[in-house]
Amino acid sequence: MERNAYTGKNITVFGLRKSGKAAIELLLKNGAKVFATEKSAEIDSSLIIWLEELHVPFELGFHSRKAIENKDLIVLSPGVDPRIPLLEEARILNVPIIGEVELAYQFSSSTFIAVTGTSGKSTTVELIGKIISAHRNNVYVCGNIGIPISEIITQNQIQSSLIVELSSFQLETIQEFRPKVAVFLNFSEDHLDRYSSMDEYFNAKKRIFNNQTNNDFALLNADTPWLMTFELTRPKKYYFSGLGSVDKGFFLQNNHVVIREEGYPDRFVNLAKYRLKGKHNLTNAVSAIGASYLFLGKEFDIEKTEKAIANFEGLYHRYEFVGTFLGVDFINDSKSTKPHTTIVALQCINKPTILILGGSDKGNVFNEMVKEITHNPYVKYVVITGKTQKKIRSAFEAVNFKKYKTTPTFKSAVFEAIARARDGDTVLLSPACASFDEFRDFEDRGDFFKHLVRSIYSNS
Repeated sequence: MERNAYTGKNITVFGLRKSGKAAIELLLKNGAKVFATEKSAEIDSSLIIWLEELHVPFELGFHSRKAIENKDLIVLSPGVDPRIPLLEEARILNVPIIGEVELAYQFSSSTFIAVTGTSGKSTTVELIGKIISAHRNNVYVCGNIGIPISEIITQNQIQSSLIVELSSFQLETIQEFRPKVAVFLNFSEDHLDRYSSMDEYFNAKKRIFNNQTNNDFALLNADTPWLMTFELTRPKKYYFSGLGSVDKGFFLQNNHVVIREEGYPDRFVNLAKYRLKGKHNLTNAVSAIGASYLFLGKEFDIEKTEKAIANFEGLYHRYEFVGTFLGVDFINDSKSTKPHTTIVALQCINKPTILILGGSDKGNVFNEMVKEITHNPYVKYVVITGKTQKKIRSAFEAVNFKKYKTTPTFKSAVFEAIARARDGDTVLLSPACASFDEFRDFEDRGDFFKHLVRSIYSNS
């Protein structure tokens, strides 16, 4: 987009979290007149001072008609539902509505790898970033992982390689966004508090491929039935698998990732020095290597890739080892905000384990997770907390599983788990739920868990 395209335009930014703030900065830098609206009545005082210093008018606690009247454009943060009545009214007024991802893309000359899926996105984009950085300069990991794309674009006008994690919410509001490589990691039940059905959720996710051409690449998980049932006509389609081989793509074999292309001999990337545990992390490595290979083409170097993989330590709050205290291992998997990811965590345990479950409700159904728990020989006991505890307890009662206890707060759940743990056991925080009943986000919950555990044992 021309740099002066938004100069003098009246633009509203909905949402004043990280993405909204970054969008405001990008718009101001390009000469727009910005109005900001935030439904929460409370935001950090530093953000209020920042808005006032930049002379950006704003409203808190509601979205008023002022946010849509006489506006040339509306930019949505990912947490804002594009179907709220005020935005439907804006469409009647013919006000264009885009998301922060689309805004950033319009001002960017960079090349994108985009990753979506129900789980594993953050680990995968970070690993892709490490691999691409081993081959190129000016590589940035951004998007839903916590760094808005607009922030990167504002600060770096040079052409870069951007590795972007995208949620379904962000994909709802793209228009022209086009990644060179689009990765769909997996698909399972989630966000049914926002979407009316799994089909609606899936349709939002698959928008990642909407603008790709026959010069671009789509990388799909061959182990996910949903991803084998829809047609893609424009991008070049490749598959990856953690369970078996594929005819064209990437798969695991004897602790190696096999790169298989028609007309070429197989190539092998050694995972012997890969530090992350669990089958899911091996599959994440397959997808990351596949995406990097497709993105780099002839630049792809196996030795550089293996070195990047060996140096990758994983992310906080994703099956993160906290420490061993009086013979008990503690694992922080606070990022598990859905039953599917807790099932994956349970497949990694190999010691008697006290599991901490529960949090705020995203409309999830816990039946499959409960079945996994009842059949897992290592689950010693379950402690349940949060707004979902009645729902989870009902699922346990339906299968006559009695090895659980409910607690009134997250802190009391941790104390209960520690009281029941013995030398050789593991305490696993893998809540299967969002954190918004007691915490700001999953990082806040995970940090509190780590601090609480360490403080308890430092005083013992």
